Amino acid sequence: MEPEMMGLLPLIIDFFNNIDVLMLILVRVSGFLIFLPILSSMNIPLQFRLFFAFVVSVAIFSSGNVTSATYHDSPAGLIMLIIAELITGALMGYALYFMFNVILFAGQLIDFSVGFSMVNVLDPIQQIQVPIMGNVMYLLASALLIATGGLNELLKTFFYSYKAIPIGTAFILGNKDLAWYAMMAIGTFLLLAMRIALPVVGALLLVTVCLGIVVKASPQMNVFVVGMPLKVFLGLILISTVMLPSFNAIYEQVFNAAELHMTNMLEGMAINGTASP
Repeated sequence: MEPEMMGLLPLIIDFFNNIDVLMLILVRVSGFLIFLPILSSMNIPLQFRLFFAFVVSVAIFSSGNVTSATYHDSPAGLIMLIIAELITGALMGYALYFMFNVILFAGQLIDFSVGFSMVNVLDPIQQIQVPIMGNVMYLLASALLIATGGLNELLKTFFYSYKAIPIGTAFILGNKDLAWYAMMAIGTFLLLAMRIALPVVGALLLVTVCLGIVVKASPQMNVFVVGMPLKVFLGLILISTVMLPSFNAIYEQVFNAAELHMTNMLEGMAINGTASP
């Protein structure tokens, strides 16, 4: 046997001796990629997503961060561990997915104020009906996520999740810290959505109040004939002069919040009741 093959033989033996570890890594990675922005898109072929999940799993397995998995030596014990690892990855991915959807919610608030709420478009990434401004802003955020290397940062954070939560150690059921971090994510979601939409929504609210005063002063005026075109016109001006030029700052806020709450979910599953409001 050639020397090169003799050197690879121990690695091959170690690989097959720990094939269950690789499988469990693949389960957590798959749960994470189900909700990861962009890579979870239905437009990306399933074969590519499966191949990407396998490549990431092999990279984590080869890094040496994961060396073993402890579980009951029975089919039921292995199945329970597979479910726990799938939920662990899915919770981290959903934290990102949830926070990035704040852009769609903010766009919906803007569309409702401007008058575009009656018209929805198909989001090519998520394959769902979304508001016009929400779709535009989400596509811009997805482009920035790739262009700025944000997707690599999210994968890097997931890569080191095995140090915080080794296989089979995630604390999920009855975890009050995990529930607290989930409520914090909801609060951050609403706060960010209002902060993003407030420049347009607030300005158009003032326009509505002014139109109401005008109608009281001149009841003969048809406010619907004047108000709807005026709100659309002013809304487009505000979007083009306020929202789009400051979108880099909006993206930074959303990305930082998504990364923070993904890390919070990691900490919540790794500790037992030490977090407090």
